[in-house]
Amino acid sequence: MKIKGLRWWIIALVTVGTITNYLSRSALGIAAPTLIKELGISQQQYSYVVSAFQATYALAAPVVGYVIDIIGVKWGIAIFAIAWSIANMAHGTAGGWQSLAFWRGTMGVTESSANPAGMKVVAEWFPAKERGLACGIYSMGTSLGAMLAPPLVVWAILEYNWEMSFIITGAVGLIWVALWLFFYQSPEKNPALSDEERILIADGQIKSTEKIQRVKLKDMLTNRNLWGISLPRFMADPAWGTLHYWMPLYLVTERHLDMAHVAMFTWLPFLTSDLGCLFSGIMARYLNNRGINIINSRRITYTFAACLMVSMAFICHVENIYLAVALFCIAGFAHQCLSITVITMSSDLFNKSEVATATGFAALSGGTGNFLFSMFLGASVAVIGYNFFFVGLGFFDLIGAAFLWTLVKEKEANKTSHKTAFI
Repeated sequence: MKIKGLRWWIIALVTVGTITNYLSRSALGIAAPTLIKELGISQQQYSYVVSAFQATYALAAPVVGYVIDIIGVKWGIAIFAIAWSIANMAHGTAGGWQSLAFWRGTMGVTESSANPAGMKVVAEWFPAKERGLACGIYSMGTSLGAMLAPPLVVWAILEYNWEMSFIITGAVGLIWVALWLFFYQSPEKNPALSDEERILIADGQIKSTEKIQRVKLKDMLTNRNLWGISLPRFMADPAWGTLHYWMPLYLVTERHLDMAHVAMFTWLPFLTSDLGCLFSGIMARYLNNRGINIINSRRITYTFAACLMVSMAFICHVENIYLAVALFCIAGFAHQCLSITVITMSSDLFNKSEVATATGFAALSGGTGNFLFSMFLGASVAVIGYNFFFVGLGFFDLIGAAFLWTLVKEKEANKTSHKTAFI
């Protein structure tokens, strides 16, 4: 039986997988106040735990992306999803910060597969003009997972214990893997794909006169477009890590909220992040339909969102907790808008055979920025407070926008990109 609009069902399945990925990833941040108290962990030791994930995530991302390009997205993501779910459940066995950091690092390696795999699915299943929206939809899973984490984790802690919160969030991932393996097939093998949709997808793919070959890492590393999408990630990703791992702790230690209010407030920035995911694709397509080429459409979208990120610089300067949460919400919207924009550009600038590798390398850059920021924050926050870091996060993305405008070459991109696909 043929299914109309099958590509949108496929991206919905990827979205559910992203939800499970970020549900498990976000559990630590919500459980942090309880963990720090029960395991006797200092804020600096907590930063080591957080940084273990970020370091391994960054280092593994290009390797994992390369593996997915080689073995294919179906089994690639299934293997890594099983591994991250088990590693997340194993958090419950931790007896101190060292063992917690070990399992966090293991999860970082495996969870780094999510974005490269998601972008590879988008590149294979969607014509170029729909990729921004498709990327925005599956990336909504990052925010939805983070939204589900506070009530679920707090409920598990209050009803059972902090260990159970990791077991529950990890088990959800294993359920998704079963669904993925049962339902997913590539466009070439999927019997439910109609001929009409198959032609639509094929006609919107990369137009290139060059023969598509296996990924050559040396050639990619000398491509300025790779650095053009990677350095903005270096500047942007610390904000996302802060929302996940440090915002709940900030609200408890600096704003003196209890766990019930943490559960009430911490999901809201991820709700606005969902809107940012969708807005990124909508704004870029709107600009493109009005004659601006797709690369510049994405650069304008990124720059607009980078300007909104300045709101984060004022969080420590407002006394009203509702206003502080509102500023976190603006930052959540802005970050996901610009992040999804630059992630999508890997499919604009690289062949299908290179997309996961390029996305993984950009994730390495973003993860490195995240790691360095968290290490510095953990070592310094007790002395200088959060304000210095929030101000920095407010302006980092404007630097990222400068990288995006100066490094990415439209002429080079158009050789292998979608110059005619948007006419």
